[in-house]
Amino acid sequence: LISWVEFAIRIFFFPQNNSTRMFHVGIFLVILGQTCRTLAMVTCGESFNHYIQRDKKDNHELVTKGIYSILRHPSYFGFYYWSIGTQ
Repeated sequence: LISWVEFAIRIFFFPQNNSTRMFHVGIFLVILGQTCRTLAMVTCGESFNHYIQRDKKDNHELVTKGIYSILRHPSYFGFYYWSIGTQ
């Protein structure tokens, strides 16, 4: 809700600060981040969890294929760039 208020204030009171280029960069970062994060979830399947695990599950396996062959932590990478793109 607060982000919507911030957006409205910026659009209505500071229209000169709006940049189409920055909008497109932001959209690109959001799509890049979400794609990396979704690929991480799909590649890991059951081994993916949104919480840091303290104990290893019996069926856990180390994933080294797909996006994990390119990035070590694609979910963190994706979330980071997704959040930067939303700013």
